[in-house]
Amino acid sequence: MKSAVATALLALFMPAAHALELLVPAYFYPADDGASYWQSLTDSAPGVGITAILNPDSGPGSTLDTNYTAVVGSLQAAGGRVIGYVHTSYGTRSAATVRAEIDRYYTLYGVDGIFVDEMSNDTAHLGYYQSLHDYIRGLDGSGFIVGNPGTQTAPDYLATADVLVTFESPAAEYAGYEADAWTQSQDASRFAHLVYEVPDAAAMQAVIARARAMNVGHVYVTDDDISNPWDTLPSYWAAQTAAVAAVPEPSAWATLAAGLGLIAARLRRRR
Repeated sequence: MKSAVATALLALFMPAAHALELLVPAYFYPADDGASYWQSLTDSAPGVGITAILNPDSGPGSTLDTNYTAVVGSLQAAGGRVIGYVHTSYGTRSAATVRAEIDRYYTLYGVDGIFVDEMSNDTAHLGYYQSLHDYIRGLDGSGFIVGNPGTQTAPDYLATADVLVTFESPAAEYAGYEADAWTQSQDASRFAHLVYEVPDAAAMQAVIARARAMNVGHVYVTDDDISNPWDTLPSYWAAQTAAVAAVPEPSAWATLAAGLGLIAARLRRRR
């Protein structure tokens, strides 16, 4: 096991993660317009962090669809991440059924992780989501897990996912949304906001600025509407990727300082 000093020094020389990334519900079939949307994701991936949520049939479906295989492989090859959609009915859906869908995503499409939708924010269901987390980790130790309560949740849920979606609603509701105070002491990479019915590029940039102010490290903003806000890319996709890519990454020295702070805290605990 690496010492805290070694970990901090290693961080200094490793490539920095993107300060802000895109979490895209890519719920469009890869044919006709949908194929062009997937191509846009692939074209953008070298310049900005992109995680696309794959959702063939409110889950993986029962059989392989080679149209999805092609676009998943292309996006991954371009540096993007693809995670598979499963829904949990707020902790009431059979965990065995959800696990079977997780298995099929890995078998059929070689995904990079799982998007757990309809996540409860009630701690009474915490064990259900912790068991799904542990199951995914058993399949894929580096699998990227995103949980979607879609609203404020308890800090206990941080243990169930790498990222929590703490807002998924239209722009009209975002104006009055306030993140829970406890989220401000966490790394921004632990949180995502998905905002739809954002009319134009200027409004999109304002949403991104507000998300950053609330300590959010993953965003997706679209002008699509509530009937199905995730079946296209926004008309201002190019402007959004540019805005996200322009957010400055923390410097290596800042990363080292954070690591040294961790060392100091550990030393204090040993006294």
